[in-house]
Amino acid sequence: MMFISSYGFFLFLNCSHLQGMLNRTVRLLEAGIKPVFVFDGEPPALKKKELAKRSLKRDDASKDLHSAIEIGDEDSVEKFSKRTVKITKEHNDGCKRLLRLMGVPIVEAPGEAEAQCASLCKNHKAYAVASEDMDTLTFGAPRFLRHVTDLSFKKSPVTEFEVPKVLEELGLTMDQFIDLCILSGCDYCENIKGIGGQRALKLIRQHGCIEEVVQNLHKSFCHHPALSNYSCC
Repeated sequence: MMFISSYGFFLFLNCSHLQGMLNRTVRLLEAGIKPVFVFDGEPPALKKKELAKRSLKRDDASKDLHSAIEIGDEDSVEKFSKRTVKITKEHNDGCKRLLRLMGVPIVEAPGEAEAQCASLCKNHKAYAVASEDMDTLTFGAPRFLRHVTDLSFKKSPVTEFEVPKVLEELGLTMDQFIDLCILSGCDYCENIKGIGGQRALKLIRQHGCIEEVVQNLHKSFCHHPALSNYSCC
């Protein structure tokens, strides 16, 4: 079995990311799985706002971490340490070198790793895409796996999604599913207050596509940035 994985692991110490990568990769190989690791390229311009928000959240977590260290709250220290992690080019380069030395193939995506993973899977180069990012589904990967690289797999068993079955259960086409995800909120546009997954699904089923949703929504929603930019997503 071969699957592809977008890279995004937590790093705690200077070399812990390499140890984590080694442990996960060895576990996969021992299970008879042939992994291909796909690394992110340049993020799209539409994602800059989301990346800025994540940076602010890391700053807030750093403050909380400092407070937790001062009062000796070990549980909070562990929790906020994870939230302050930022993967650097050096981290990625180290992991790429390790994987090459292990003889494990890597792919450097021109943009989003999940999009590249989905493309490889759709072209029958791999069995499935393994990622924790549900956006992978909107890129059209026919088969999607979660928790594959989680070492605590007993707590989080591997979950497999087959996109054709997901679409059948929802009663949507692929284009409608993408519209649903945009309305529900994604990395490329702001969330719309008052529209979550359930309401977005109802609107898409009712109107058929996001263009018709925009035309029929109350005027208070119509000028929301997410709806103005939906065609770019």
